[in-house]
Amino acid sequence: MISVAVVDDGINNGIFGTNKIAHSIEITSDLIVQYVIKRNICHGNISHGTICAAIIMKYYPEIILTSIKVLNHKSHKCKKEQLIKAIECCIHNDVKVINLSIGTINYRDFGPIREIIDKAYNKGLIIVAACNNKDIFTYPASYTNVIGVKCCKIDSLKEGEHIFNIYPIDGIEITACSEHKLLKNNLKSKITNKCNSYATPMITAEVCKILSKFPNIPLNKIKEKLYKSSINYAENILELNNFKSIDWIGNAALVNMNKKEEILKLSYTNKIKTFKQFNDINIDQFDTLILLNNIIDNYEKLKPIIYQFKRKQKNIVVITSEHHYESFEVKHNNDYVKFLNASVVNHFYEGRLTKKKLDVPLILVYDYTDNKLIEYLKKLTDKFRDDGYYAAGICTKLLGVLYMLEYIPVSDERNFAKIKDKLEALYKVYDYDIIILGLSIHIEDTDKIKDINVSLHPDKTIFLIDNFTYKVKKYIEEICTDAPLIITTQCEIKEYAYWGYTIFSYKDLNLVYEYILKMFICEC
Repeated sequence: MISVAVVDDGINNGIFGTNKIAHSIEITSDLIVQYVIKRNICHGNISHGTICAAIIMKYYPEIILTSIKVLNHKSHKCKKEQLIKAIECCIHNDVKVINLSIGTINYRDFGPIREIIDKAYNKGLIIVAACNNKDIFTYPASYTNVIGVKCCKIDSLKEGEHIFNIYPIDGIEITACSEHKLLKNNLKSKITNKCNSYATPMITAEVCKILSKFPNIPLNKIKEKLYKSSINYAENILELNNFKSIDWIGNAALVNMNKKEEILKLSYTNKIKTFKQFNDINIDQFDTLILLNNIIDNYEKLKPIIYQFKRKQKNIVVITSEHHYESFEVKHNNDYVKFLNASVVNHFYEGRLTKKKLDVPLILVYDYTDNKLIEYLKKLTDKFRDDGYYAAGICTKLLGVLYMLEYIPVSDERNFAKIKDKLEALYKVYDYDIIILGLSIHIEDTDKIKDINVSLHPDKTIFLIDNFTYKVKKYIEEICTDAPLIITTQCEIKEYAYWGYTIFSYKDLNLVYEYILKMFICEC
Protein backbone atom coordinates (compact mmCIF):
# COMPACT_ATOMS: atom_id res chain seq x y z
CA MET A 1 0.00 0.00 0.00
CA ILE A 2 1.13 3.55 -0.77
CA SER A 3 1.57 6.00 2.10
CA VAL A 4 -0.08 9.32 1.19
CA ALA A 5 -0.06 12.52 3.25
CA VAL A 6 -2.82 15.07 2.74
CA VAL A 7 -1.42 18.40 3.91
CA ASP A 8 -4.48 20.55 4.36
CA ASP A 9 -6.97 21.49 7.11
CA GLY A 10 -7.33 17.97 8.50
CA ILE A 11 -9.44 14.95 7.56
CA ASN A 12 -12.76 14.06 9.16
CA ASN A 13 -12.82 10.37 10.05
CA GLY A 14 -15.43 8.23 8.33
CA ILE A 15 -16.89 10.70 5.82
CA PHE A 16 -16.86 9.59 2.16
CA GLY A 17 -15.12 6.43 3.35
CA THR A 18 -12.15 8.27 4.82
CA ASN A 19 -11.71 5.80 7.66
CA LYS A 20 -8.19 4.65 6.80
CA ILE A 21 -6.34 7.44 8.58
CA ALA A 22 -3.17 5.94 10.01
CA HIS A 23 -1.89 9.19 11.51
CA SER A 24 -3.49 12.55 12.22
CA ILE A 25 -1.09 15.40 12.90
CA GLU A 26 -1.48 19.10 13.46
CA ILE A 27 1.29 21.65 13.03
CA THR A 28 0.39 24.76 14.97
CA SER A 29 1.25 28.32 14.00
CA ASP A 30 4.16 28.21 16.48
CA LEU A 31 5.41 25.02 14.73
CA ILE A 32 4.49 22.54 17.46
CA VAL A 33 3.84 19.09 15.99
CA GLN A 34 1.08 17.33 17.85
CA TYR A 35 -0.89 14.15 17.24
CA VAL A 36 -4.64 14.67 17.32
CA ILE A 37 -7.61 12.40 17.85
CA LYS A 38 -9.20 11.33 14.59
CA ARG A 39 -11.98 13.82 14.04
CA ASN A 40 -15.52 12.63 13.45
CA ILE A 41 -17.94 14.76 11.45
CA CYS A 42 -19.68 17.51 13.39
CA HIS A 43 -22.78 19.38 12.22
CA GLY A 44 -22.10 18.65 8.58
CA ASN A 45 -18.86 20.65 8.58
CA ILE A 46 -16.77 18.63 6.14
CA SER A 47 -13.19 19.82 5.90
CA HIS A 48 -11.43 20.58 2.63
CA GLY A 49 -8.83 17.93 3.45
CA THR A 50 -11.60 15.34 3.86
CA ILE A 51 -12.86 15.98 0.34
CA CYS A 52 -9.31 15.79 -1.05
CA ALA A 53 -8.73 12.48 0.74
CA ALA A 54 -12.05 11.14 -0.54
CA ILE A 55 -11.14 12.00 -4.14
CA ILE A 56 -7.83 10.15 -3.82
CA MET A 57 -9.59 7.10 -2.40
CA LYS A 58 -12.28 7.20 -5.09
CA TYR A 59 -9.65 6.57 -7.76
CA TYR A 60 -7.18 4.53 -5.72
CA PRO A 61 -8.49 3.20 -2.37
CA GLU A 62 -5.41 1.11 -1.49
CA ILE A 63 -3.54 3.80 0.40
CA ILE A 64 -2.38 4.53 3.93
CA LEU A 65 -3.58 8.03 4.82
CA THR A 66 -1.74 10.57 6.93
CA SER A 67 -3.60 13.76 7.76
CA ILE A 68 -1.41 16.80 8.39
CA LYS A 69 -3.37 19.86 9.43
CA VAL A 70 -1.65 23.20 8.81
CA LEU A 71 -4.48 25.41 7.59
CA ASN A 72 -6.38 27.67 9.95
CA HIS A 73 -10.13 26.92 9.82
CA LYS A 74 -11.11 30.60 9.71
CA SER A 75 -8.57 32.03 7.27
CA HIS A 76 -7.85 28.75 5.47
CA LYS A 77 -4.21 29.86 5.33
CA CYS A 78 -0.93 28.92 6.99
CA LYS A 79 2.56 30.28 7.33
CA LYS A 80 5.25 29.00 4.99
CA GLU A 81 7.07 27.64 8.03
CA GLN A 82 4.11 25.33 8.73
CA LEU A 83 4.22 23.98 5.19
CA ILE A 84 7.98 23.41 5.46
CA LYS A 85 7.51 21.63 8.79
CA ALA A 86 4.79 19.44 7.28
CA ILE A 87 7.07 18.29 4.48
CA GLU A 88 9.83 17.62 6.99
CA CYS A 89 7.41 15.37 8.88
CA CYS A 90 6.68 13.48 5.67
CA ILE A 91 10.38 12.98 5.02
CA HIS A 92 10.96 11.53 8.48
CA ASN A 93 7.85 9.31 8.51
CA ASP A 94 8.30 7.33 5.28
CA VAL A 95 5.51 9.05 3.38
CA LYS A 96 5.76 8.30 -0.35
CA VAL A 97 3.29 10.80 -1.86
CA ILE A 98 2.23 14.25 -0.66
CA ASN A 99 -1.02 15.86 -1.82
CA LEU A 100 -0.85 19.65 -1.48
CA SER A 101 -3.68 22.10 -1.94
CA ILE A 102 -1.36 24.73 -0.50
CA GLY A 103 1.01 27.06 -2.27
CA THR A 104 2.36 30.58 -2.29
CA ILE A 105 2.49 33.29 -4.93
CA ASN A 106 4.82 35.45 -2.83
CA TYR A 107 8.27 35.39 -4.46
CA ARG A 108 9.94 35.89 -1.07
CA ASP A 109 8.71 32.43 -0.02
CA PHE A 110 10.10 30.61 -3.06
CA GLY A 111 13.67 30.09 -1.78
CA PRO A 112 12.87 28.44 1.60
CA ILE A 113 10.16 26.25 0.05
CA ARG A 114 12.44 25.20 -2.79
CA GLU A 115 15.01 23.93 -0.28
CA ILE A 116 12.59 21.59 1.48
CA ILE A 117 11.06 20.45 -1.83
CA ASP A 118 14.52 19.51 -3.12
CA LYS A 119 15.22 17.66 0.11
CA ALA A 120 11.99 15.69 -0.28
CA TYR A 121 12.73 15.04 -3.96
CA ASN A 122 16.19 13.68 -3.13
CA LYS A 123 14.57 11.32 -0.60
CA GLY A 124 12.25 9.97 -3.30
CA LEU A 125 9.02 11.68 -2.20
CA ILE A 126 6.56 12.58 -4.93
CA ILE A 127 4.73 15.86 -4.39
CA VAL A 128 1.50 16.63 -6.26
CA ALA A 129 0.51 20.25 -5.76
CA ALA A 130 -2.33 22.54 -6.82
CA CYS A 131 -1.78 25.78 -8.68
CA ASN A 132 -3.21 28.92 -7.09
CA ASN A 133 -6.82 29.46 -8.18
CA LYS A 134 -5.76 32.75 -9.82
CA ASP A 135 -3.76 30.50 -12.17
CA ILE A 136 -0.54 32.41 -11.63
CA PHE A 137 2.93 31.11 -10.81
CA THR A 138 2.69 29.10 -7.58
CA TYR A 139 5.28 27.50 -5.37
CA PRO A 140 5.68 24.59 -5.09
CA ALA A 141 3.21 23.58 -7.85
CA SER A 142 5.12 25.40 -10.63
CA TYR A 143 8.48 23.97 -9.55
CA THR A 144 10.15 21.37 -11.78
CA ASN A 145 10.61 18.81 -8.98
CA VAL A 146 6.85 18.77 -8.33
CA ILE A 147 3.82 17.59 -10.31
CA GLY A 148 1.73 20.74 -10.71
CA VAL A 149 -2.02 20.51 -11.32
CA LYS A 150 -4.79 22.91 -12.31
CA CYS A 151 -8.41 22.25 -13.18
CA CYS A 152 -10.12 22.42 -16.54
CA LYS A 153 -12.21 25.61 -16.58
CA ILE A 154 -14.39 24.47 -19.46
CA ASP A 155 -16.38 21.24 -19.66
CA SER A 156 -14.03 19.48 -22.10
CA LEU A 157 -12.78 16.87 -19.60
CA LYS A 158 -14.89 14.10 -18.14
CA GLU A 159 -14.55 12.75 -14.62
CA GLY A 160 -11.18 11.01 -14.27
CA GLU A 161 -9.61 12.58 -17.38
CA HIS A 162 -6.55 14.80 -17.63
CA ILE A 163 -4.36 16.62 -20.16
CA PHE A 164 -0.56 16.73 -20.04
CA ASN A 165 0.87 20.16 -20.83
CA ILE A 166 4.13 19.48 -22.65
CA TYR A 167 5.41 23.07 -22.65
CA PRO A 168 3.82 24.68 -19.57
CA ILE A 169 4.90 28.31 -19.34
CA ASP A 170 3.49 28.41 -15.79
CA GLY A 171 5.23 25.15 -14.81
CA ILE A 172 1.92 23.30 -14.35
CA GLU A 173 2.12 20.03 -16.28
CA ILE A 174 -1.38 18.67 -15.65
CA THR A 175 -4.83 20.04 -16.40
CA ALA A 176 -7.43 17.71 -14.87
CA CYS A 177 -11.14 17.40 -14.24
CA SER A 178 -11.99 18.61 -10.73
CA GLU A 179 -15.66 17.63 -10.64
CA HIS A 180 -15.95 14.24 -8.93
CA LYS A 181 -19.02 12.44 -7.69
CA LEU A 182 -18.52 11.38 -4.07
CA LEU A 183 -20.86 9.21 -2.04
CA LYS A 184 -21.48 10.45 1.49
CA ASN A 185 -21.74 7.31 3.64
CA ASN A 186 -23.33 5.53 0.67
CA LEU A 187 -26.47 7.64 1.07
CA LYS A 188 -26.03 11.03 -0.59
CA SER A 189 -23.85 12.09 -3.47
CA LYS A 190 -21.83 15.26 -3.80
CA ILE A 191 -20.23 16.75 -6.91
CA THR A 192 -17.06 18.61 -6.05
CA ASN A 193 -16.51 22.16 -7.23
CA LYS A 194 -14.48 23.31 -10.20
CA CYS A 195 -11.19 24.35 -8.57
CA ASN A 196 -7.51 23.43 -8.73
CA SER A 197 -7.38 21.81 -5.31
CA TYR A 198 -9.99 19.20 -6.32
CA ALA A 199 -8.20 18.40 -9.59
CA THR A 200 -4.99 17.61 -7.68
CA PRO A 201 -6.15 14.55 -5.63
CA MET A 202 -7.20 12.69 -8.76
CA ILE A 203 -3.65 13.03 -10.10
CA THR A 204 -2.32 11.96 -6.70
CA ALA A 205 -4.35 8.78 -7.12
CA GLU A 206 -2.92 8.28 -10.63
CA VAL A 207 0.58 8.63 -9.19
CA CYS A 208 -0.26 5.99 -6.57
CA LYS A 209 -1.37 3.60 -9.31
CA ILE A 210 1.97 4.07 -11.06
CA LEU A 211 3.94 3.58 -7.83
CA SER A 212 2.04 0.39 -7.01
CA LYS A 213 3.44 -1.15 -10.20
CA PHE A 214 6.82 0.59 -10.23
CA PRO A 215 7.83 1.37 -6.62
CA ASN A 216 11.20 2.95 -7.41
CA ILE A 217 10.22 4.90 -10.51
CA PRO A 218 11.76 8.43 -10.67
CA LEU A 219 9.71 11.59 -11.04
CA ASN A 220 10.49 12.16 -14.72
CA LYS A 221 9.24 8.65 -15.55
CA ILE A 222 6.07 9.22 -13.51
CA LYS A 223 5.42 12.33 -15.61
CA GLU A 224 6.00 10.26 -18.73
CA LYS A 225 3.39 7.72 -17.66
CA LEU A 226 0.96 10.51 -16.75
CA TYR A 227 1.38 11.77 -20.28
CA LYS A 228 0.71 8.32 -21.71
CA SER A 229 -2.54 8.09 -19.72
CA SER A 230 -3.65 11.60 -20.75
CA ILE A 231 -6.26 12.23 -23.42
CA ASN A 232 -3.76 14.23 -25.53
CA TYR A 233 -1.11 11.49 -25.73
CA ALA A 234 0.75 11.29 -29.05
CA GLU A 235 3.46 8.71 -29.73
CA ASN A 236 5.66 11.06 -31.78
CA ILE A 237 6.61 13.27 -28.82
CA LEU A 238 10.30 12.70 -28.05
CA GLU A 239 10.82 14.73 -24.90
CA LEU A 240 8.43 15.56 -22.06
CA ASN A 241 10.63 17.03 -19.36
CA ASN A 242 11.05 20.35 -21.10
CA PHE A 243 12.08 23.45 -19.23
CA LYS A 244 12.81 27.14 -19.78
CA SER A 245 14.77 27.60 -16.55
CA ILE A 246 17.08 25.54 -14.36
CA ASP A 247 15.24 25.94 -11.06
CA TRP A 248 15.78 22.29 -10.18
CA ILE A 249 19.58 22.38 -10.16
CA GLY A 250 21.09 21.78 -6.74
CA ASN A 251 24.82 21.64 -7.47
CA ALA A 252 26.14 21.83 -11.02
CA ALA A 253 29.47 21.61 -12.82
CA LEU A 254 29.55 23.94 -15.81
CA VAL A 255 31.91 23.23 -18.69
CA ASN A 256 32.70 26.32 -20.75
CA MET A 257 35.22 25.56 -23.48
CA ASN A 258 34.77 28.91 -25.19
CA LYS A 259 37.30 31.30 -23.69
CA LYS A 260 35.45 34.29 -25.15
CA GLU A 261 32.30 33.50 -23.16
CA GLU A 262 32.46 35.25 -19.81
CA ILE A 263 30.75 33.51 -16.90
CA LEU A 264 29.83 36.08 -14.29
CA LYS A 265 30.33 35.57 -10.58
CA LEU A 266 26.80 36.36 -9.45
CA SER A 267 24.62 35.03 -6.65
CA TYR A 268 23.24 32.05 -8.53
CA THR A 269 26.71 30.66 -9.22
CA ASN A 270 27.06 29.47 -5.64
CA LYS A 271 25.34 26.34 -6.98
CA ILE A 272 27.31 26.30 -10.24
CA LYS A 273 31.06 25.79 -10.42
CA THR A 274 32.76 26.59 -13.71
CA PHE A 275 35.40 24.39 -15.35
CA LYS A 276 37.48 24.96 -18.46
CA GLN A 277 38.60 21.31 -18.51
CA PHE A 278 36.21 18.43 -17.86
CA ASN A 279 39.06 16.34 -16.41
CA ASP A 280 38.97 18.52 -13.29
CA ILE A 281 35.40 17.54 -12.40
CA ASN A 282 34.73 15.22 -9.47
CA ILE A 283 31.47 13.52 -10.52
CA ASP A 284 30.35 12.74 -6.97
CA GLN A 285 30.26 16.42 -6.00
CA PHE A 286 27.61 17.43 -8.55
CA ASP A 287 24.07 16.46 -9.50
CA THR A 288 24.12 18.18 -12.89
CA LEU A 289 26.56 18.74 -15.75
CA ILE A 290 26.02 21.95 -17.77
CA LEU A 291 27.69 22.14 -21.17
CA LEU A 292 28.11 25.57 -22.79
CA ASN A 293 28.80 26.38 -26.45
CA ASN A 294 31.04 24.51 -28.86
CA ILE A 295 29.33 21.33 -27.66
CA ILE A 296 28.93 20.02 -31.20
CA ASP A 297 32.56 20.52 -32.15
CA ASN A 298 33.86 19.20 -28.83
CA TYR A 299 31.42 16.37 -28.29
CA GLU A 300 34.01 13.64 -28.85
CA LYS A 301 36.26 15.17 -26.18
CA LEU A 302 33.36 15.42 -23.76
CA LYS A 303 32.06 11.88 -24.28
CA PRO A 304 33.88 10.44 -21.21
CA ILE A 305 32.40 12.95 -18.76
CA ILE A 306 28.95 12.72 -20.36
CA TYR A 307 29.09 8.93 -20.06
CA GLN A 308 29.98 9.13 -16.36
CA PHE A 309 27.07 11.47 -15.58
CA LYS A 310 24.67 9.25 -17.55
CA ARG A 311 25.92 6.13 -15.81
CA LYS A 312 25.21 7.66 -12.40
CA GLN A 313 21.80 8.83 -13.63
CA LYS A 314 22.65 12.49 -13.21
CA ASN A 315 21.25 15.28 -15.35
CA ILE A 316 23.10 16.86 -18.26
CA VAL A 317 22.01 20.26 -19.58
CA VAL A 318 23.21 21.31 -23.01
CA ILE A 319 22.93 25.07 -23.60
CA THR A 320 23.50 25.54 -27.31
CA SER A 321 23.39 29.32 -27.59
CA GLU A 322 20.84 30.60 -30.10
CA HIS A 323 20.91 27.60 -32.42
CA HIS A 324 18.76 24.53 -32.68
CA TYR A 325 20.78 21.44 -33.48
CA GLU A 326 17.84 19.13 -34.13
CA SER A 327 19.84 16.21 -35.53
CA PHE A 328 22.23 16.38 -32.58
CA GLU A 329 19.33 16.35 -30.13
CA VAL A 330 17.68 13.35 -31.78
CA LYS A 331 20.97 11.46 -31.96
CA HIS A 332 21.77 12.01 -28.28
CA ASN A 333 18.23 11.92 -26.91
CA ASN A 334 18.38 10.47 -23.40
CA ASP A 335 16.36 10.70 -20.17
CA TYR A 336 19.23 12.51 -18.50
CA VAL A 337 20.22 14.84 -21.34
CA LYS A 338 18.21 18.07 -21.54
CA PHE A 339 18.57 20.76 -24.20
CA LEU A 340 18.08 24.46 -23.67
CA ASN A 341 18.14 26.75 -26.68
CA ALA A 342 16.04 29.38 -28.43
CA SER A 343 13.83 26.93 -30.31
CA VAL A 344 13.07 24.88 -27.18
CA VAL A 345 12.15 27.96 -25.14
CA ASN A 346 10.06 29.34 -28.01
CA HIS A 347 7.77 26.32 -27.68
CA PHE A 348 6.68 27.66 -24.29
CA TYR A 349 5.51 30.87 -25.95
CA GLU A 350 3.81 29.27 -28.93
CA GLY A 351 0.18 28.23 -29.23
CA ARG A 352 -2.78 29.80 -27.47
CA LEU A 353 -1.06 31.80 -24.78
CA THR A 354 -3.09 33.65 -22.21
CA LYS A 355 -1.80 37.20 -22.02
CA LYS A 356 -2.32 40.21 -19.79
CA LYS A 357 -1.84 43.79 -20.96
CA LEU A 358 1.14 45.43 -19.29
CA ASP A 359 -0.09 47.89 -16.67
CA VAL A 360 3.10 47.98 -14.58
CA PRO A 361 6.33 49.94 -15.19
CA LEU A 362 8.50 48.63 -18.02
CA ILE A 363 12.21 49.43 -18.18
CA LEU A 364 14.24 48.62 -21.28
CA VAL A 365 17.99 48.14 -20.87
CA TYR A 366 19.97 48.27 -24.13
CA ASP A 367 23.49 46.88 -23.84
CA TYR A 368 26.18 48.31 -26.09
CA THR A 369 29.01 46.83 -24.01
CA ASP A 370 28.47 43.22 -25.16
CA ASN A 371 29.24 41.76 -21.71
CA LYS A 372 27.61 43.88 -19.01
CA LEU A 373 23.93 43.16 -19.64
CA ILE A 374 23.35 40.03 -17.54
CA GLU A 375 25.22 41.32 -14.51
CA TYR A 376 23.54 44.73 -14.54
CA LEU A 377 20.10 43.28 -15.15
CA LYS A 378 20.50 40.77 -12.33
CA LYS A 379 21.72 43.36 -9.84
CA LEU A 380 19.02 45.91 -10.71
CA THR A 381 16.31 43.25 -10.45
CA ASP A 382 17.63 42.18 -7.05
CA LYS A 383 17.54 45.79 -5.84
CA PHE A 384 13.81 45.98 -6.49
CA ARG A 385 13.16 42.57 -4.97
CA ASP A 386 15.13 43.39 -1.85
CA ASP A 387 12.77 46.33 -1.34
CA GLY A 388 9.68 44.14 -1.68
CA TYR A 389 8.84 44.73 -5.36
CA TYR A 390 8.24 41.61 -7.43
CA ALA A 391 10.58 42.58 -10.26
CA ALA A 392 11.04 40.56 -13.43
CA GLY A 393 14.54 40.41 -14.85
CA ILE A 394 14.06 39.29 -18.44
CA CYS A 395 16.93 38.84 -20.86
CA THR A 396 17.43 38.14 -24.56
CA LYS A 397 20.69 36.36 -23.75
CA LEU A 398 20.35 32.65 -23.11
CA LEU A 399 23.02 32.67 -20.40
CA GLY A 400 20.64 34.73 -18.29
CA VAL A 401 18.98 31.49 -17.17
CA LEU A 402 22.12 30.70 -15.16
CA TYR A 403 21.33 33.72 -12.99
CA MET A 404 17.59 33.15 -12.49
CA LEU A 405 16.60 35.61 -15.22
CA GLU A 406 13.73 34.83 -17.57
CA TYR A 407 14.88 34.24 -21.15
CA ILE A 408 13.02 35.54 -24.19
CA PRO A 409 14.37 34.39 -27.57
CA VAL A 410 14.51 37.16 -30.16
CA SER A 411 14.83 36.26 -33.82
CA ASP A 412 16.41 38.42 -36.51
CA GLU A 413 12.97 39.16 -37.92
CA ARG A 414 11.57 42.63 -37.34
CA ASN A 415 8.30 41.42 -35.83
CA PHE A 416 8.78 43.04 -32.44
CA ALA A 417 5.13 42.52 -31.56
CA LYS A 418 6.24 38.99 -30.64
CA ILE A 419 8.43 40.41 -27.88
CA LYS A 420 5.39 42.21 -26.50
CA ASP A 421 3.33 39.02 -26.70
CA LYS A 422 5.97 37.13 -24.70
CA LEU A 423 6.18 39.87 -22.08
CA GLU A 424 2.39 39.88 -21.69
CA ALA A 425 2.40 36.08 -21.39
CA LEU A 426 4.99 36.22 -18.60
CA TYR A 427 3.10 39.05 -16.90
CA LYS A 428 -0.07 36.94 -16.92
CA VAL A 429 1.78 34.01 -15.34
CA TYR A 430 3.83 35.87 -12.72
CA ASP A 431 1.82 39.04 -11.97
CA TYR A 432 4.95 41.16 -11.59
CA ASP A 433 5.18 44.61 -10.00
CA ILE A 434 7.78 45.84 -12.48
CA ILE A 435 9.42 44.42 -15.61
CA ILE A 436 13.04 45.03 -16.64
CA LEU A 437 13.87 43.77 -20.12
CA GLY A 438 17.51 43.61 -21.21
CA LEU A 439 18.41 43.53 -24.89
CA SER A 440 21.88 43.01 -26.31
CA ILE A 441 22.06 45.11 -29.44
CA HIS A 442 24.50 46.93 -31.70
CA ILE A 443 24.49 50.69 -31.74
CA GLU A 444 24.19 50.67 -35.53
CA ASP A 445 20.75 49.05 -35.26
CA THR A 446 19.06 52.42 -34.80
CA ASP A 447 15.90 51.62 -36.74
CA LYS A 448 15.48 48.32 -34.92
CA ILE A 449 15.61 50.05 -31.52
CA LYS A 450 13.08 52.60 -32.73
CA ASP A 451 10.69 49.82 -33.68
CA ILE A 452 11.13 48.08 -30.33
CA ASN A 453 10.38 51.29 -28.44
CA VAL A 454 7.30 51.96 -30.55
CA SER A 455 6.07 48.41 -29.95
CA LEU A 456 6.74 48.25 -26.21
CA HIS A 457 6.27 51.87 -25.04
CA PRO A 458 8.78 51.63 -22.15
CA ASP A 459 8.42 53.85 -19.11
CA LYS A 460 12.18 54.30 -18.94
CA THR A 461 15.04 53.45 -21.28
CA ILE A 462 18.60 52.71 -20.10
CA PHE A 463 21.71 52.42 -22.25
CA LEU A 464 24.80 50.54 -21.05
CA ILE A 465 27.78 52.07 -22.83
CA ASP A 466 31.54 51.72 -22.52
CA ASN A 467 32.35 55.17 -23.88
CA PHE A 468 29.71 57.88 -24.17
CA THR A 469 31.04 59.71 -27.22
CA TYR A 470 29.46 62.39 -29.35
CA LYS A 471 28.76 59.79 -32.02
CA VAL A 472 26.89 57.61 -29.51
CA LYS A 473 24.97 60.69 -28.33
CA LYS A 474 23.75 61.35 -31.88
CA TYR A 475 22.60 57.73 -32.26
CA ILE A 476 20.60 57.89 -29.04
CA GLU A 477 18.97 61.19 -30.06
CA GLU A 478 17.73 59.48 -33.22
CA ILE A 479 16.37 56.55 -31.22
CA CYS A 480 14.64 58.10 -28.20
CA THR A 481 12.20 60.92 -27.82
CA ASP A 482 12.27 60.74 -24.02
CA ALA A 483 15.24 61.26 -21.68
CA PRO A 484 17.07 57.93 -21.36
CA LEU A 485 19.53 57.09 -18.62
CA ILE A 486 23.13 56.56 -19.68
CA ILE A 487 25.20 54.04 -17.71
CA THR A 488 28.85 54.13 -18.67
CA THR A 489 31.96 52.26 -17.56
CA GLN A 490 33.93 55.50 -17.76
CA CYS A 491 35.17 56.92 -14.47
CA GLU A 492 34.91 60.59 -15.40
CA ILE A 493 31.36 61.55 -16.37
CA LYS A 494 31.11 65.14 -15.15
CA GLU A 495 32.46 66.48 -18.43
CA TYR A 496 29.39 65.13 -20.25
CA ALA A 497 26.83 66.80 -17.99
CA TYR A 498 26.41 69.75 -20.35
CA TRP A 499 25.07 67.40 -23.02
CA GLY A 500 21.82 67.32 -21.09
CA TYR A 501 21.72 63.60 -20.27
CA THR A 502 21.33 61.89 -16.91
CA ILE A 503 24.55 59.90 -16.70
CA PHE A 504 25.69 57.41 -14.08
CA SER A 505 28.85 55.42 -13.68
CA TYR A 506 28.44 51.66 -14.04
CA LYS A 507 29.54 51.16 -10.44
CA ASP A 508 26.86 53.53 -9.07
CA LEU A 509 24.00 51.03 -9.15
CA ASN A 510 22.50 52.30 -5.90
CA LEU A 511 22.16 55.81 -7.32
CA VAL A 512 20.52 54.48 -10.48
CA TYR A 513 18.06 52.44 -8.46
CA GLU A 514 17.17 55.36 -6.20
CA TYR A 515 16.69 57.61 -9.24
CA ILE A 516 14.33 55.15 -10.95
CA LEU A 517 12.39 54.39 -7.78
CA LYS A 518 11.90 58.09 -7.03
CA MET A 519 10.74 58.67 -10.59
CA PHE A 520 8.07 55.97 -10.41
CA ILE A 521 6.91 57.01 -6.94
CA CYS A 522 6.51 60.60 -8.07
CA GLU A 523 4.53 59.52 -11.12
CA CYS A 524 2.13 57.59 -8.87
